[in-house]
Amino acid sequence: MRRRGPQRKGGRGVATAVKTKTDIWLLARQLAEALEEAEPIRRFREAEDAVLADDEAVEIVRLYEARKRAVKFSRYLPREEQERRIQAFLEIEEKFNSHPKIQALWKAREELDRFMDELNRVITYPITGEDAPKIRGACGTSGGGCGSGGGCGCGG
Repeated sequence: MRRRGPQRKGGRGVATAVKTKTDIWLLARQLAEALEEAEPIRRFREAEDAVLADDEAVEIVRLYEARKRAVKFSRYLPREEQERRIQAFLEIEEKFNSHPKIQALWKAREELDRFMDELNRVITYPITGEDAPKIRGACGTSGGGCGSGGGCGCGG
């Protein structure tokens, strides 16, 4: 049996009577509107806009994703083709990892993920009485997912 979270009226300075699904939907909408102004979301959007405005960065991201998929689906190809695809991926990965705007976006995304994970824990506890997992994904890796790009469903 799940332990329920503390039974409180309101929250930290927020006394809201929730009686219907409509009340909950309205509160969710208010939360969404408040989140639009949150610093991690603002920084992520700015970093994303900077990448999208940079043709070179967009091309690097496109090639990175395409070559990553090519490696993933090369399992049944001849070894030489697998190695060629891996080498092509490693070359674009180096550019991906060294591009300042892409790295700024990557860091902003990590910050946003941490922020959203914390928000999820705040929302989950009163419902279940349990903290949401602190590790992103279900793989149990301390690095925040398995690195498969979400192919396993963990989001990592």
